[in-house]
Amino acid sequence: MIRAMMPMRLLDRMPRALPLDDRRELGGLLLIVLLAAVLRVGRGDVVEYFHDDAMLSTLALELADGQRFPLTGILSSTGIPNSPVSVYFLSIPFALSSNPAVVIHFIMLWNVIGVALLWLLARRCCGRRVALLAGLCYAVNPWAVLFSRKIWAQELHSPFIILGFLLLLHGFWQARAGGPGRRSVLLAQCLGIPVLIIGLQFHFASWPLGLIIPISLWQGRKRMSAGALIIAVALSVIVCAPYMLGLTQTLENDPWRISDALARSAESAPQFSSASIAAVLRLASGSGLETWLAPDQAEALASAYTPLLPVALLLIPLVFIGILALFARYRRFAAIMLIWAFLPSFLLIIEWTPVYIHYFIPSIPGLALLIGLGLDSVMGRAASHRPLQFAAWLLYALILALQIQAWNAALDFVARRQVDYPGFTTPLAKLLPLQEELARFDDVLVLAAGMSWNLHHEVAVWDTLLWDDVKCARAIVPRGYAVFPGQPFAAVIAPDAPRGPLADLYRNESARSFPTREGGDDYVLQKWLGAPAWSRGTIRAIAPQRFVNGVQLTGYGWDDDEIALEWRLPARQVGEDLQFSAQLYDAQGERVDQLDARFWHGRHWCEGDRLLTFGALTQHEEASSLKVALYKLGKRVDLGSVFNIEVLDELGNPKGQNVDIPLDAGEA
Repeated sequence: MIRAMMPMRLLDRMPRALPLDDRRELGGLLLIVLLAAVLRVGRGDVVEYFHDDAMLSTLALELADGQRFPLTGILSSTGIPNSPVSVYFLSIPFALSSNPAVVIHFIMLWNVIGVALLWLLARRCCGRRVALLAGLCYAVNPWAVLFSRKIWAQELHSPFIILGFLLLLHGFWQARAGGPGRRSVLLAQCLGIPVLIIGLQFHFASWPLGLIIPISLWQGRKRMSAGALIIAVALSVIVCAPYMLGLTQTLENDPWRISDALARSAESAPQFSSASIAAVLRLASGSGLETWLAPDQAEALASAYTPLLPVALLLIPLVFIGILALFARYRRFAAIMLIWAFLPSFLLIIEWTPVYIHYFIPSIPGLALLIGLGLDSVMGRAASHRPLQFAAWLLYALILALQIQAWNAALDFVARRQVDYPGFTTPLAKLLPLQEELARFDDVLVLAAGMSWNLHHEVAVWDTLLWDDVKCARAIVPRGYAVFPGQPFAAVIAPDAPRGPLADLYRNESARSFPTREGGDDYVLQKWLGAPAWSRGTIRAIAPQRFVNGVQLTGYGWDDDEIALEWRLPARQVGEDLQFSAQLYDAQGERVDQLDARFWHGRHWCEGDRLLTFGALTQHEEASSLKVALYKLGKRVDLGSVFNIEVLDELGNPKGQNVDIPLDAGEA
């Protein structure tokens, strides 16, 4: 592996016994890789596993298990779906293990490779000392480390982007027509563009870096192989095709998706803002980590590493010195390096969409390279003054050491203390003891704040954590819903679950708490050999009424001015998100009251489960019948439409769109 990371010329000339300078260079690379690995892979107990991570994991697990081949990823914050390239990449480790902790370590190691690739790129462009300085900067930068330890699309693209730049550099910038290494040049010309496009697809904010492709083609136009270019274009079309097809399908179903996203951006009244520049300065200096990890407790976290800020800010002048050195010594590469480091942030100076620091993750290695150039220039100026050179090395080492201290202090803080969202969420290690206990059951019920996979994190998190271990894992809101499995099950009350009588229904003497962090609420686990008894009102049984999707209505009842409907559920139906209605009619056929509410999502159904749904329906003495229906609300091009679910007769033929239940006198 080390040989693969070494510059090609160095490998060609390397004798069996390394000269002293080469040994030092190899030692510098090993130090960089070691620091990158320790910081990224170390403290693996303090990593996040929250909503986006779990949704992305769901898609990757479905692909790894052969359930479906997605053409888009999860939705972005704009409402436009992301590229599926992150799903394809993550399906590789998920094919080996469904454990998210294993996959997170895969991502950590992938980013360690990214650090080594930056060293190699800097070595090819700017020489040994710049490579060492830039590699060290990137290896320990707290932001770079933070964004290397999570199942997040943005955590994956930097190594691809660096590799793409490296291939473009070898194929179009430094190649000579003919001569030795011609095969490697042709290979770089074939792969550079598609590899970079793969990296850019991980997140919209990196797309501006695609400008480097035409610049590289122009730079290498005299030594470009037509055949290699054709292959590069063909491969680029292949890597873009799934997303283009998926986006086309999305727009066919919802033609206004992009226009709506643009309209929402326009509503925010674009204005000049320094937010993107401030973000880049934080990324360059490695400071301000508390604004992301614990925004509501930023002062308390920052106090854990107060020495860092004033010293780390010395890296910012080095960025500007690096820019001057770039134009003085490496003018050919100035355009692509400035685009790399600054273009994404420059485009958001006019803030047409909310600015988040993770938009600029791909710029971190570019900034590290400029810092390396700047410090190398300073050391070059002090070449005749060895004490000054030594002082510069010492100060740089101090900054790096303080960044490492800040990172460890931040991890200690978020591992120990409760941090509210959008800060650092409950570490994965805090969830694993509960996951191990739940893996003993075939059936699990999680009581949480919501039941939507794309909106509520507990749904996606536990669906993936229990992927291979639990036969049926459900999430339910204990407000308007109660479910009664027909076999032993474990009930978990999540910290965000609404409190009330429906949550209390699942509490028993077996309750066991699983703590999160100091100041946070616990997960509470109860074991049930059979379903709890329902005692809030009498449920009147009716002859089961079957709907075409397999759901059966089996009873109803009242508790004051609330109606309860009893259902039997079929097996899981992902995407079957329904509404139900209950309508009261008098003897003249006039409707006297109506309830419409959301049905329990189909992804949570388990065959044979008994479900109760509740809603406000005022009792009327004059009501003589109750009509119950299931229906879907139209989406996208069908927005505003209603699609009823047919009711079947005993022979399985459609007999209508409502279940008609006659009411006894005074029953309602």
